Amino acid sequence: MEIGLDETGRGPFFGPMMGGAVCLPPESEWTDQQRKIFVQLRDSKKISPKKRERLADELQACLPSCGVGAVHANEINERGIQWANREVFRRALATIWDGSDGSEVRLIIDGTLAIDDWKGEQELVIEGDNKYIAIAGASILAKVAHDRWILKFAEENPEVNQRYDLTGSKGYGTAKHREGIKLYGGHVQHRDLYIQRWLPSAIAIPKPRAKSSAQKQQRSVCLIRFDVKKESATTSD
Repeated sequence: MEIGLDETGRGPFFGPMMGGAVCLPPESEWTDQQRKIFVQLRDSKKISPKKRERLADELQACLPSCGVGAVHANEINERGIQWANREVFRRALATIWDGSDGSEVRLIIDGTLAIDDWKGEQELVIEGDNKYIAIAGASILAKVAHDRWILKFAEENPEVNQRYDLTGSKGYGTAKHREGIKLYGGHVQHRDLYIQRWLPSAIAIPKPRAKSSAQKQQRSVCLIRFDVKKESATTSD
């Protein structure tokens, strides 16, 4: 059994990272409906938003073995982006595989980060969403889930949306988003290290000249002002 994994939301300033997992049946077993959908799967960035939405819904309707996992901003702040990238693959995989063995499962993962505690076979594929249908499908599921999370949060938190232009930026560091951070400070859904330079009264933190053990243990102070008046408990796990 071969499972494709991909993520989206590694670069945004705001909100979660999403991971998709897709396990296709052997091509000889594809139904006519599945074939019609599978041949349309491409890198999510090369598909229009409207078509991505349609394909994500159709894929989930015709394929039981697909799912989405999320790692949220507070976890990214606590554990770091590299950990989050691997963890979102684990969580997506857990939606379709119980993890009991792995010896009969081969993972094909877009990018360069492996699941370090996976006992079965895995292959890292640069630009895998252009080479494997399963990875392309995972890319579409992750992208649509990420954008839907942002839009739902924006709808439930109109003041936060207005401040950071969430519907326009989808959480990425656009000019309007950065301007909002300068005016209002950070929000609890922001990723600390990504936005420090745009915060009010932000200062540059010089790199240490020597990497002593004491310096490695020190952490830079994050100058974030949180606004939790309109915070929502929305999740998409």
